[in-house]
Amino acid sequence: MIHRLVVLLLLSLLSTSIHSFSQLPATSSSACNTPLHIAGVRLKDHSLFFFDGWYYVVSIRVEPASGSSARDKAVSPLRSSERLEGRFAYARTRDFCFWEELAMPLEHGEAGEPDEWEIWAPHVIERDGTFYMYYTGVNNQIAQTIMLATSTNPADPASWQKKGVIFTPHHPEAFYPGPDYWSDCRDPMVLFYQGRYYLYYTGVNTQGPIVGLAFAEHPEGPWHDLGAVYQEREPGRIPESPYVVEHEGLFYLFYNSSGRDGARQVWRWSVSPFGPWQTEVRAGYGWAYDFYRDEQGWLASYLMGYGERIGVQRVAWHPGGLPMIPRIGTQVYVPILIR
Repeated sequence: MIHRLVVLLLLSLLSTSIHSFSQLPATSSSACNTPLHIAGVRLKDHSLFFFDGWYYVVSIRVEPASGSSARDKAVSPLRSSERLEGRFAYARTRDFCFWEELAMPLEHGEAGEPDEWEIWAPHVIERDGTFYMYYTGVNNQIAQTIMLATSTNPADPASWQKKGVIFTPHHPEAFYPGPDYWSDCRDPMVLFYQGRYYLYYTGVNTQGPIVGLAFAEHPEGPWHDLGAVYQEREPGRIPESPYVVEHEGLFYLFYNSSGRDGARQVWRWSVSPFGPWQTEVRAGYGWAYDFYRDEQGWLASYLMGYGERIGVQRVAWHPGGLPMIPRIGTQVYVPILIR
């Protein structure tokens, strides 16, 4: 009898713990949490944002090459490869229980344009009623640039208007061969800090892969490149999809540490958004993290599996010295009962 009561107590604690970490803001009375899934495609780097009562996700849309159009094939012979990333997926939810898929807001450009081949890694911020979508444009030579689209009504996918290229690396140590060669400049993320906008990106300098940083006085620029805010020292690894979160005076840099052995989601912390960054910590839950801060705190979105779904969880911060530990997803440890 005592054994049964202990088991029931542990199950009750487990249920309470899971609910406390997974419950999300909702307009309905339900407390479900359904990941975003779009049939027939995979999802990759994405952005979570809020507008007029809805949470939106815009994401790289990975489609099989067999579905490419004649126009796609005419633009680039690379479109006959295994997958296409030439359009963005778009969906929204009020309560994280039910998702509504919307029309695609952006697709790759015409031949000769900086995004003629593919578009990657959208990131959305809002400022004074205008939404700014930063993304990577990729041409046929896989030269990458940071591009911008804007909207004042993101509920209408057709309202997003391209503004063209806003940034390419130009700090003294940058290795950026330009539009005729493979040139790394991707995965934009913008942080507003002390009256300025800071653009984090994945690039390369003369010492290897970096998370680069540029600043501007306005969301559209002009951008002034400061160079590496984080320099990758481990051979064969690339810091991709950077995102910087501020919490109680500390800054947390999340990124995918990608290499030939796959990708690992990690984070580092600093007392400044410019580093230096402390030793990496494995995140251990999902990959390609994105974040959105609402009135209740931070929400984290992340890819599940091979990109079949995007999950969303509330970030819990665990004290224990410096820094606080961000916890994303539910990891509950139940003691083993010994009779």
